[in-house]
Amino acid sequence: MPTYTYKIRTAEGKVLKGIMDARTETDALLNTRKLGGILLELTEKKQKNVSSGTVKGLKSKKIPLKERIILTEQLSVMLNAGITLIQALRGLAEECTNKTEKAMLEQVIADVESGIQFSAALEKYPLIFSRIFCQMVKSAEKTGNLADILSKLTIQQQKEYELKGKVRGALMYPAVVMVLLIAVILVVITFILPKLTGLFLSSGTALPLSTRILLGLSSFLGSYWYLVLLGLIGFVFAAKQVIKTPKGRWALDSFIIKVPVLGSFFKKSYMARFTQSFASLAEAGIPVLDAFVILRGVIGNVVYEREVDMIAKDVENGVKVSTAIRKSKYFPAMIGQLVSVGEQSGDLGGVFAVLGEFFEKEVDGMAKNLSTLLEPVIMIIMGVVIGFILISVLQPIYGLVNTNG
Repeated sequence: MPTYTYKIRTAEGKVLKGIMDARTETDALLNTRKLGGILLELTEKKQKNVSSGTVKGLKSKKIPLKERIILTEQLSVMLNAGITLIQALRGLAEECTNKTEKAMLEQVIADVESGIQFSAALEKYPLIFSRIFCQMVKSAEKTGNLADILSKLTIQQQKEYELKGKVRGALMYPAVVMVLLIAVILVVITFILPKLTGLFLSSGTALPLSTRILLGLSSFLGSYWYLVLLGLIGFVFAAKQVIKTPKGRWALDSFIIKVPVLGSFFKKSYMARFTQSFASLAEAGIPVLDAFVILRGVIGNVVYEREVDMIAKDVENGVKVSTAIRKSKYFPAMIGQLVSVGEQSGDLGGVFAVLGEFFEKEVDGMAKNLSTLLEPVIMIIMGVVIGFILISVLQPIYGLVNTNG
């Protein structure tokens, strides 16, 4: 539907500006007369057309989760205020500073104006709008409560954002420690050892095996550092390619959940993500079986995604959700027990919402204590590595002192 901009001079002499949607210019004129005053200007606003090439390019781009949260919240507020969907989207597109988001909104507007459902227009951008987002919008289109669903989606995305932040924050401490440890090792090998090499060799004494290993490594890095750099780049590239394969991804995800301490932390984060997402879908009125299908790929671990697939198949064959969940060794027993209560009371969505809050608190508490839990492991690793370096450097020095003495 075309959009028109207008200027009207009121009886008080003020000039009012605005925009309106109308099928034809005649309809726009009739609408402006209802506003009163004298019409000064009426112009059809030309819409920017997004080329098919641009649309195709948008499908491979993302926008930050925080910006998606803001977009969803603003759209919900505008719809609750009585603004039409097209007007709300157009207003957001005009104010948007992110080029990817702006181009996406303009194409969504064009699709909706051409008769495509809002949810179908969003599904064209799977890297921006998740399956949960699109399915909840589709459900809202049937019930007519799009503003309420967008408000729930804002909350759901905010929880997802906070959960990811907790996971990143918890992993920051061990990552920083390991980087510092590697930096210390490189400094010793590349700067300190080369200065001692001549002293060790000129002494004529037999060097310990650990010292010979460090000296050889130091010499190799000094002469062939570019090969090491190329090797690291090649390793990272090969690892990324392997992870993209089904077997490689399965091996990585299986390893992640088996790592001491960190594995338990990731399991709780997976459960928080699953229960919170399921609660959002259930509250939106999406059937249980459809919810399981939508949740494929949401958890972020293929081991758990396979379990969700198996649960979905059992539910499809008539098995109760609680019974299907109990069969999985990866889902805590309490989930099956509480889901059974939800099935009896008919409030499955409420039970999953409670579970979501529980696991979120578990992740929060473990994230705060993760540094304390990992400290013994990190200290052992640091002690072994630094101890090896100190023994390798100091042992031949003590040998030289004793010889000269």
